[in-house]
Amino acid sequence: MTQSTCDTLLTNALLFDGLGGQPIRGGVALCNGRIAAVGDVSGWQAKETIDLDGLSLAPGFIDVHTHDDLAVLNDSAMEPKITQGVTSVIVGNCGISLAPYEKPAELVPPLGLLGTAEDYRFGSFAAYRKAVDAAGVAVNVAALAGMVRCAP
Repeated sequence: MTQSTCDTLLTNALLFDGLGGQPIRGGVALCNGRIAAVGDVSGWQAKETIDLDGLSLAPGFIDVHTHDDLAVLNDSAMEPKITQGVTSVIVGNCGISLAPYEKPAELVPPLGLLGTAEDYRFGSFAAYRKAVDAAGVAVNVAALAGMVRCAP
């Protein structure tokens, strides 16, 4: 068996693969903040080993219906999500999104759900994506395009 080294080793976990199968007992090796191995990690050594003592370990969850368009910019740690195992959020739900929509003359309902008129400052998805990337958001962000109100 080849000996491998990682930063953190999670051992003795009940692993759920997210596909509906029965969980297996195993672990996860983490190197440089990334998953290097899942399952049998008996051949791994680490600077830090955490025995999960039979706790459940599952893939990250995707929150498909959020209004986190502004939250990902204002609170990039996204602790309310990551503490629940959410690793990805979908923004732009219910036909409203911060982009592409810039400087509305008036904030008609339901646009106020996401923020104030000043928060609608992204004239393109490229501008919104650049802001999300710059914020270093702790979750993955996928965006739907809200309905854009066109001038008559």
